[in-house]
Amino acid sequence: MDDQRKRVIISEIENWRRNHLLPEHYCIFLLNLYTEGDRPQSSETARKGSGSIASGFGQVAASSQGAPARGTKATAPYVSGNAAPISGKMILSWLIGAFLIAGIILLAFHFNRFTPLMQIAIFACFSLICYILAFAFRKSSPLVTHLLLGLSFVVLLLGGFYMIHQLGGPLSVMLIYLSIISILLCGSAFLFGFPYLLYCGVLAFALVYGVATVDRVGDRYTWWRAELYWVPVACLMVGLGFLVHQNYPKWAGVFAICGMIAFFGAELQSLYIPSARQDLIQLLLFIKVFLSSAFFFFTRGYWYQWLRL
Repeated sequence: MDDQRKRVIISEIENWRRNHLLPEHYCIFLLNLYTEGDRPQSSETARKGSGSIASGFGQVAASSQGAPARGTKATAPYVSGNAAPISGKMILSWLIGAFLIAGIILLAFHFNRFTPLMQIAIFACFSLICYILAFAFRKSSPLVTHLLLGLSFVVLLLGGFYMIHQLGGPLSVMLIYLSIISILLCGSAFLFGFPYLLYCGVLAFALVYGVATVDRVGDRYTWWRAELYWVPVACLMVGLGFLVHQNYPKWAGVFAICGMIAFFGAELQSLYIPSARQDLIQLLLFIKVFLSSAFFFFTRGYWYQWLRL
């Protein structure tokens, strides 16, 4: 170690000794260690070397674990890992996790014994609790927020469909319920700032739209009539994306991508119509792929800017 750094360390140790930051015998030990019994006079230049204090302090801390005698081989001391201190937030997280797991196990064994109204209340309360916890952890733990949001909407979706099926509800009730969940997904996307929630909400609306209009399109089916149900919707969504891309590029990308998916909605819907010709559907798909590729190429300046492609 050079003399400049040694003087800085010795000056810092003397400062600790004067201000009683360390015990007296500890400071004497460190001074004897670094001066080797011959303490030099501190100088003003030692005060200017503050940039070296941090490295010197690291060496002091390493030496304090047990400095070897001169002429002996130094061995690195074993330092055990320190456990993170237990805080109230950690205890609360453990308790919440334990209660949730215990509640899920209990409900899994006794769920069929409850009345339908009680089952609906269980699904609703569990989903609401997960949603509230996701909102509470949205800033401190994003990963937990994503997991809780996914669990909340999965339970809400599957549990709702299960209860509608158990109660013998028609398809129209399922579509209305899915529309409500789509609205919640879109609202949660703007609340939490997660684009994937808006993707799920818009695509769920497209699914509801496709199922609700399949019988109307299939009645006296013609390909151009099917296109009239989907192409205007796709153009509207893509146009909305281009309209808001300057102020809200994150949401504009969602509208544009969902609009491109809706552009192929007529062909996807026609696959479930018996009177639709398969060769015509394939031809329309090829034409639309070519048109969408050309559109993407000529507008690539916008796409690369606000879709981050």
